[in-house]
Parts: sequence; C-alpha cells; structure tokens
Amino acid sequence: MRSLLVGSLVTLLPALASAESTAVRQLKAPGTASYGDIVAGPSTINDLQFARQYLPGTGTPGVTALAQSKIVYLNKNGVTLQPGNNDARTNRSTLATQATTIPAWNVAPATWTATVNCMKELFAPFDVTITETDPGAAQHIEAVFGGSPGQLGMPNGVAGVSPFTSDCSVIENSIVFTFTNVIPADARLACEIMAQEVAHSYGLDHELLASDPMTYLDYTGNRSFKNQTASCGEDVTRPCGINGSTCRANQNSVALLTERLGAKTGDTTPPTGTIASPAANTTVPPGFSVYVNAADNIAVAGAKLFVDGTQADMKTGAGPFTFTTAATLSEGLHKLKVEVSDAGNNVVTTQEVTVTVKKGAAPPPAPGGGTDPAGDDSSEITGGCAAGGSGGGLALGLAMFGLAFTTRRRRS
Repeated sequence: MRSLLVGSLVTLLPALASAESTAVRQLKAPGTASYGDIVAGPSTINDLQFARQYLPGTGTPGVTALAQSKIVYLNKNGVTLQPGNNDARTNRSTLATQATTIPAWNVAPATWTATVNCMKELFAPFDVTITETDPGAAQHIEAVFGGSPGQLGMPNGVAGVSPFTSDCSVIENSIVFTFTNVIPADARLACEIMAQEVAHSYGLDHELLASDPMTYLDYTGNRSFKNQTASCGEDVTRPCGINGSTCRANQNSVALLTERLGAKTGDTTPPTGTIASPAANTTVPPGFSVYVNAADNIAVAGAKLFVDGTQADMKTGAGPFTFTTAATLSEGLHKLKVEVSDAGNNVVTTQEVTVTVKKGAAPPPAPGGGTDPAGDDSSEITGGCAAGGSGGGLALGLAMFGLAFTTRRRRS
C-alpha cells in the first residue's frame, strides 16, 4: 500500500536527479515544502541540521496499524542506493535522486559496539529487533551510519535525515541516515541521532521534552524514550506533524512506539545494582551524593533511593545514577539502599549501606576519582551505555571537534 501511495512522487525522482546531481538540493523551512522536499528547522550554533523528507500519507491521520518492519538493521558497512519507493530490502530510497553510494563508517570497534549497545538499550522496551546482520528479504528499517549529506544532495551541515509522512504513519522498509563524517566519532551521539531518525520512520515527531531522543532541547544526560505526554515542536509548542500538517495534539514516545511496535514481553531476569559510593561505615556531610551502578540483560529503566526506609529520590533511564540527599539530613547514623528496575518491571534492591552524617565532613568520592557534585543539578543520568559512550566522553569528543555541547541536543 505504501508503494501505491508514494508512487506518484517516485515517478518525479528520475527527472529531479539530473537537475540535482551537480547541485545541492535546497532545504525547505516548515510550511514551505512540497512532497519530496527536505524539511529542516534552523541550524544549531555549529551550522548542523537534522532533516526530514516530506512524503504523502495514507489519508487517515492518526490511524496506523502495527508496523510490519520490526527489525532495525544497523549498517556501518556502506550501501549503494537506487531511486525509488523506500525499500531497505532492495536498497531503494526516496532520498536518492540517482544511484548513490554511502561509504562505510570507519570507526573503532569499541565505539561501534557501544553504539549498537546504546541502540539496543533505547529500543529495549519495544517488540523490535536491533541487529548488525542484513535481514535480506525480511521487512526492516535500515539505519545507515556513514558518509556525508552531500552524497544525497544535501548541504554539508545536515547530520541526519529520515523520510516522514504528512500523517505521521509508519514508513515500512524505510532507510534512514546518520552522516558520521559531520559529527564526532562518539557512540552516544551517533546512537541518539539514529534513534530519532528511526523513530521518525515509525511516525514520531520532535517534542519539547529534553530527556527524550525526539527533542531539540539541551540536556546534560543520556536520553531515553519517555512514557510522558509532551508537546510537539522544536523550540515552541505546535501540533505534531510535518510542514504544517497535524497528526495529533501531543506525543508520548513510549505509548506511540508501543502502539506501532508492541511491547517486549517475557523478561524475567532482574537487573543488578550496587551503591558505588559512599562506602559503608564512612562519615559524610548532609546533602551528600549517592552513586549507583546498574546493569540489566535488556535495559535498566530507573532507580529509587531510600534513606532510613523512606523513598528520598527517583530517577529514570539506564544509569549509572547520581542521587543527592537532603541538605537538612540530621547528624548521626543513616541507612541507604536503592531499588533498581528494568523495562520488564523486575526489581532488585542493593545491599544496605550505613553511613554517619556529620556537618563539615568530607563528601564521598565520585566513582573514577571525581568529586562529589552535591548541591549541583546533576540531572537524570551521568553515565552511558554499558559498553561505553558516557556523557563525559561526549563532551570531550565535541570539544575535540570544536563543537559546543548543544550540538547533539538540538534536532531539526
């Protein structure tokens, strides 16, 4: 059905190819595009943009059947595309106006492993398979890491692109792109860009929730899809859609991905969790930080801190986690424990740790030899995927490339 719906668009592509083979195609501002055009919002401060191709929809906004493309193929090995209806099985893409080769992403094996693990973490709650093996004739989304935007006729500042329909419907067998030649070789950066591009092909729009991958907004931690209703938009509220179309009033990323992919079931393996700092029987000041490591066979969903048996704080995401206790905590002995939960609602409780609170005591050390940031807003999550890609690594990678930390925090 999808090929019939966009067939009229594809017949125009060969004619466009000759005109665009030697010229960069123009990016269109929202509300000014025609079908087949590339829509992008304003550039980041580093002149990077994240784009979507405006395609016709099914004619039934907001009504979408369960996706058939429930495999996401992570391809860093390069691909040769032909113009045509989006079909990852035959390497055809509406984004290609002529035969086009996207080269491989020549990245360190550890960085690639961390990128794959991060993608598995972000999509763990949903009934979708993340794989590095080409599924061949099976229906799937192909997530291409590599190359430059100019290879698809777009300006050099475009870092990622996906097709997107006027009714926010699923684009079966879509091919989406993260152009690794224009970003640092950072696992979390590449992963979060690609998670957004993949989700676009499942019909998710940008939203004003900084901790979700679908956002433009600045955020200092690692994002995860949130089970929370948020307004759509880049920097101001608007209805969800593209190029002025309206699909829905707002968006819940987890609800929409569950609707279109189904929820992953059958996980009975609990996560693991440990209090990394403070150590048992140490003396700490009021308002000290508690550092928690967590891991799971699929994905950690969040953690809760208990002080003397009473819940004191709660955080969501994959961890590791940093909790800050109350500055009014009384002097004397206090008992700490943490509950860690996973995407399957399995819960584990850490071993209880007893500390002595005393005014003027030295704060407990952060894991890795850092200092206790108690009193600072450490936000949600301070770590990355299990195999690497931490927030600290990202900041270093961006600094090395002369990019501000907001580069990966904004989307177009």
